[in-house]
Amino acid sequence: MATELLLLLFIILPGFGSFKAELADILTKDSILQLATFFNYPPSKTDLLQNEVSRNYRMVQYMEEKGEITETDITTLLRALEARKLHGIQKRVQTMFELHTGKRCTGDDQSMQQPEDLNLGKLDLGPKGSLTSDFTILGLASFSSADQHNITLENGKLVPVSSTLEELQIKTNNGKEFTQDQFIGILFFAQQCKRLKKLSFIDCLLPLSLFVGALSPLTKLRYMQVSWTPTEHGFTFHLDSSRGKWVSNSKEATTLETKGQKSLRVLCSSIVYLRKTDSKPLQMSTILLLEIASSHNIPISNLRLQWSFSGFEGKDIRLESGLSLSSLSSVEKITINEGRQNQEFTEEEVIGLINYGLKSPRFKELWLYNCKLPSSINPDIIPEESRSRNIKVISSNEARYLDLISGQWRKPDDIQTITEMCSGGLLINRDTSESVQRSVIELLVEASNHDIPIIQVDLGLSFSKIDEDGNIILSSGLSLPIITSIEKMSIQTEKGREMNEHEVNGILNYVQHSQRFKLLVLTDCLLPSPISIGPSLSTLKSRGVKVFWKPDARKSHERSKLNLDSGRWQKVGSW
Repeated sequence: MATELLLLLFIILPGFGSFKAELADILTKDSILQLATFFNYPPSKTDLLQNEVSRNYRMVQYMEEKGEITETDITTLLRALEARKLHGIQKRVQTMFELHTGKRCTGDDQSMQQPEDLNLGKLDLGPKGSLTSDFTILGLASFSSADQHNITLENGKLVPVSSTLEELQIKTNNGKEFTQDQFIGILFFAQQCKRLKKLSFIDCLLPLSLFVGALSPLTKLRYMQVSWTPTEHGFTFHLDSSRGKWVSNSKEATTLETKGQKSLRVLCSSIVYLRKTDSKPLQMSTILLLEIASSHNIPISNLRLQWSFSGFEGKDIRLESGLSLSSLSSVEKITINEGRQNQEFTEEEVIGLINYGLKSPRFKELWLYNCKLPSSINPDIIPEESRSRNIKVISSNEARYLDLISGQWRKPDDIQTITEMCSGGLLINRDTSESVQRSVIELLVEASNHDIPIIQVDLGLSFSKIDEDGNIILSSGLSLPIITSIEKMSIQTEKGREMNEHEVNGILNYVQHSQRFKLLVLTDCLLPSPISIGPSLSTLKSRGVKVFWKPDARKSHERSKLNLDSGRWQKVGSW
């Protein structure tokens, strides 16, 4: 029973515990007695080491009790093995300790210097640069590539396929990001290790989804547990090889869903949406991805809550679905497209969003679209930190920013603020007041006069016609003059509105005045085909401008692209 307890103690402890278990396995009766003599153990202990059943584990226990082996140092043991000329065991013990604990053994005389955290690529794996010892558990912190024969470490050393390996753990400790090829290479290596049952990745970034075709040759994946723990103490996922997806081990079994084969860094470099129309599993997947990115300090450039914001649960954001979004320490911009036309934001909700963003040292901007906002905010409740960090709080609808000193919404009057306000989409909606529409138009004109890039302008049911001077006339009667620094424009009309060729050519002529223009989208309207070829089409073609038409905004898969050579609409795939 005592032997079983000793064995259990060694097995359940990771790192140093697994080293002790393997050390006990390789000690022989002769080596145990020689070490006992060298360490000058008293007769009472030496007698117990005669017991054939328990002596191996008891010897390891004695060495640990006397400090001859510790979690960070086995110098004394290595010197004892050297003194007793047990060179074969000595080298094997040294390699085992380094592999299991990540501590480095150094010194020409096989002694150890003060151990340090190890990048296992620094290990001396043998005269030919490869690891040849048999082992059952292998932990690696350094990795470069892998194939069906070897794992190549960052310094060029090789770890060959092992017939005895049962568990392979790759723990980078630095958030290393693996490419598709690197990850597939590790899987091919794992398949050749006949006894391998468990492959785990810890504190690293893996491809979010995999091509099923690349996994299909790896038949052993059906019987192997492949797990990923993006952060050491965070969520754990397992690989569903039949779908090429990662599935969480939680009771909800959330599958990480991404569009295409984007990496997490690429995904977070553009807008990350949490839409009201998203399914609850999809929202959960997005939240998990955001938390992983935040834990690895990956910048989340723009988190957009599209009609999904409901309020707060303490300091967390509550979504319409009932899910919560905890603070994200790497978010840079938060955009709320509220959609609660009949429900005004409270002062507390605006302040709550500011405080939520301030949890991130990277946070710079809070954008509020389609939000009915309080006419002012009590300056006494505005966080002082938001002032010191000059956080921008922008009401896009009204083209106003929040003055953090007075709590009033102001018209921008400096180039920096105008530039920031034009870096997000600006909307002129039919249902907004003339004063609000006029405010947006004034901002656009001011930006155009200073040649400030205007990322996008959306006309929501507000387009009426093109006048004789080429200006856009809105349904309110206001005029949107030609803007020369606009990059994208979207025009949504009433469902089924017919546009004649004169109107379409007028719009094309309007946008071609901007040297920066890239994209025009016309939605919910009926358009003529073909469009007459003229100077506007030639100019747009020379600049690489794209023109799309979506007859029904609700059917994103039905869209056409204007051929700028022929003037005809050609059907293309979904966005």
